[in-house]
Amino acid sequence: MIKHSLLFMQRNEYDKAEQLLHVALRQAQQMHHDLGVTYIYDLMANLALQRERLDQAKKLFVSVAQRLISSGVPQDDLRIVQVSVKLARVSHLLKEYETAQLGFDWCLERINNEYLRNPTEELKKLLAMTEDWYGRLFVECEKYDKGFNYMLNAYNKMKELSDVDPEHIAVQLNDIGTVCDQMDRVDDCILYVSKALDLGKTLPEMEDLGAIYVNLGRAYMKKRMIESAHQYCGYGLRLAILNKNNDIKREAAQCIAEIKNIVV
Repeated sequence: MIKHSLLFMQRNEYDKAEQLLHVALRQAQQMHHDLGVTYIYDLMANLALQRERLDQAKKLFVSVAQRLISSGVPQDDLRIVQVSVKLARVSHLLKEYETAQLGFDWCLERINNEYLRNPTEELKKLLAMTEDWYGRLFVECEKYDKGFNYMLNAYNKMKELSDVDPEHIAVQLNDIGTVCDQMDRVDDCILYVSKALDLGKTLPEMEDLGAIYVNLGRAYMKKRMIESAHQYCGYGLRLAILNKNNDIKREAAQCIAEIKNIVV
């Protein structure tokens, strides 16, 4: 049942995944399988975070941490740290910024110390995820320099990992470029978004490719390179129409309208 629920998660069939996890949880509880119960709580917490059911995710992650500690796991064990990273992310999304920052600081100190002793790919992946989420917290708090540095560090680790989806790399590059745009570093914005676009064009199933075209068009518009700006926003609009993505379609149409105003 757990394996089937994971398959449903991968297919974005979240209701079916959640139903199966509840059935699996009841069976684990009836069997008095404490490790199984903890594992299922963890899966349910991750699913809740994925669906942005933040209060539910917070309660479940706290339960996982409490169960691990009560079973004898030390508080600075990496299993506790992994849960704490996700709790810090939940705090950020709940706009509990101070709590989130304290959580990320605590986690990064322990992950970095362990990584220096034992630089495994699993630890590098956890470190990249933590740095990325911490960077996004700083960006939301308009501390763009810190946010940029953490997100760039995360990207540099992500691209060295063997099992990271190329689409995730492309999105990361685009997001770093967006941060550069917010810092008025337009040339850097073009650099990172162009890299995102080059990678995205090799991924035919990438839904956000139109948004990357629009972001590049906006960057060129800031440099008053009108022909390039119009070209990229036009590509973004065509992709949005083709993929029936109204949000990107609206962004692209607005970008083209702004370009026409500049020309006038």
